[in-house]
Amino acid sequence: MIRLLVLIIYFLLLSPVYAADKDKAPAISPWLYKKLQNTETLIAKKSYSQAEQKLNSLLGKVKGKGYEKAIVLRSLSSIYALKEQYKKAADTLSKVIALAVLPKKQEQQAILNLGQLYMAAEQYSKAIRVLEPWLAKNPNPDAQINALIANAYAQLKRYRKALPYIKRAIAKTKKPAESWYQLNLALYYQLNDYSSAAKLLTKLIAVYPEKKQYWDQLSSTYQQIKQYKKAVSIKYLAYKKGFNGTEKDILELASLFLYVQSPYKAATLLKQALDHKKIKHTSKNWETLAHAWTMAKEFDRAIKALEIASSLNDKGSLYQQLGQIYVEQEQWDKAIQSFNKALNKGGLKNAGSTHLLLGMSYFEKKDWKRARQSFIKARQYSKNRKAANQWLKYLSEPKEGV
Repeated sequence: MIRLLVLIIYFLLLSPVYAADKDKAPAISPWLYKKLQNTETLIAKKSYSQAEQKLNSLLGKVKGKGYEKAIVLRSLSSIYALKEQYKKAADTLSKVIALAVLPKKQEQQAILNLGQLYMAAEQYSKAIRVLEPWLAKNPNPDAQINALIANAYAQLKRYRKALPYIKRAIAKTKKPAESWYQLNLALYYQLNDYSSAAKLLTKLIAVYPEKKQYWDQLSSTYQQIKQYKKAVSIKYLAYKKGFNGTEKDILELASLFLYVQSPYKAATLLKQALDHKKIKHTSKNWETLAHAWTMAKEFDRAIKALEIASSLNDKGSLYQQLGQIYVEQEQWDKAIQSFNKALNKGGLKNAGSTHLLLGMSYFEKKDWKRARQSFIKARQYSKNRKAANQWLKYLSEPKEGV
């Protein structure tokens, strides 16, 4: 932005005004005209310090507070701007305006330049004080000026004041700068106006369809306003376009599918990602896949995924989950095997429940002895004591094989 601003200032401040023109500017002396041409030559060679010295020397030779002094000061201001001494450039240009000798058109241009210099010098309040009145007198300005004022207010964290200016800048331009859209979007976020942000992001995706950041932002914004189905649709479209290919992206997408009750899509996505090594073969990822298949009521697939997850985990909790699925499927042998592995691995938050389920599984197999042993262990845990005692009481009744 600053480089562009320097170029604007350079061309505006060094516009030819040394002889009478359409703005009816007073003519300057041939002597001064020649001296200013010499400084222009130095500027063209980027000999800014030499040009500055010559202009300061000229200030002592021009008399009074007339037009010639204003021209020299304006040229000096342009040198300071080119040297990136923006505050000094602004102070100098303000002296030009204070002389009140410039023709109307040139004066308005100088005021505009002063506002731009204040922006470059990060003196945002001063920029607003200069540019807003200028805008009132120039109802059809370049859209850039509205954008400058919006930036100034944004820098001062006066977001609500900034918003109409940046919207006006965008509306007045056929192809607005992307940075203007980004400022507009940032203002919506600062004002917690997520619905407007979503609408703007939809437009940004249409204008810049290959920019991943806007797809991500739109999905996040939809989540912010609790439109989760739209959020997952946008995120999935981005994934299909090849944007969201990282492990983090894929897992977030799967999580969203699960949240909107689309477990089959989540499971399919995760399985493909695991098969193609787009996500790591970790216990956690396989467990997530198992959870998705379970929600989708694809129990055989859930079991396979959980078996892999269990084999990759040092703790027994996954074998415990696997055993519970086998219980639901009435696959008692596999349930017994899983619960025993869970207990052997250890690290269970509620081992009592595992002993209880193991006892129930042995009971279904009519292995009364092992069932009793499991229930005796289960009653050692307070949460499971009552249920374990009930089973032991039932087992104490005469049964075949006891």
